[in-house]
Amino acid sequence: MDKLRVSLIGAGGMGAGHYSVIQSDPRAELVVACDTNAAVLEPIAATGVPTTTDWREALTVGEVDAAIIILPHNLYPEVVNTALGRGIHVLKEKPFARDLDDARLMVAAAQQSEAVLMVAGQGKYSLGYQRAKQVVDSGCLGNVFLSRAIITYRWGGAINNDWRWRGDRAQSGGTAIIDSGWHIIDLLTWLKGALPETVYCTTGKGNAFPGEYDVDDRALLTLEYADGSIAGVVASFICLPNARQVFLHGTDASLDITDGCLKLHRGNETDAEVITFGAQPNLLQPQFEHFLHLIDTKASPVEGALEAYDVQRIIDAAYRSAESRVPEGLRE
Repeated sequence: MDKLRVSLIGAGGMGAGHYSVIQSDPRAELVVACDTNAAVLEPIAATGVPTTTDWREALTVGEVDAAIIILPHNLYPEVVNTALGRGIHVLKEKPFARDLDDARLMVAAAQQSEAVLMVAGQGKYSLGYQRAKQVVDSGCLGNVFLSRAIITYRWGGAINNDWRWRGDRAQSGGTAIIDSGWHIIDLLTWLKGALPETVYCTTGKGNAFPGEYDVDDRALLTLEYADGSIAGVVASFICLPNARQVFLHGTDASLDITDGCLKLHRGNETDAEVITFGAQPNLLQPQFEHFLHLIDTKASPVEGALEAYDVQRIIDAAYRSAESRVPEGLRE
């Protein structure tokens, strides 16, 4: 198979990680890189890769097979849908969109295209969570009646009041739930294999930190499922210690999961089976390999997007609940 000709749109931040993956994969060739900040493109241009500050130029028909797109959340629909309309496969960074309406637009565009749309969710590719999924699917936990999930870290942009577009809800859609929280809600939903019927959410009152921003900086979610099980989610990007952890409590066993460690409790506290994983791979690499797999197998255009769309539905319900102060159901 010929190399996949890739366009990178958004080369700063997470784009730098995707750039490294493309350059190291012999099945792909970076044919153009795009960013509105010309300075970000200088080291890429120095390697001989063509660069541009115009995303439309980066989606030139006939020269690009696939695009990896990393943008402020409000900009995704136009760029993603243009690519899909030109038959260009798309791997876009999380979250799916600024809101559910924008996500719907991209799903519809993928359904009308023969190109694949995949939404990033690299947490699923860590060794700990990959093994956890195998354990859950084996059924050894019994009925999982309670789940707990937490993601916390301390983001310099908030601490230094350098929010840029993330601090503007009109551009980002929010932060604690939709941006940092996306990772843990995605993992929880993937592991449980079910969607909640209702979501209750609170984001507290006012801003926890001084600064000019109108987005959520912390959130607590309660999810209720049709089988009677419940889940609690904590998300914040302004506190330490760093944590990304899921607990699944079943009638036969409980599971405690982080990226690098898995603990299976079958009896009392002292007899847990512990699996510690060594150095983690660059999670963007196996994620990119899955993107290539979807393309090679001619998967349904939305196969890589529907799980992410369901996560967006949960997040949409959470934000509506934070406003209404009552549990909210998921919208289609």
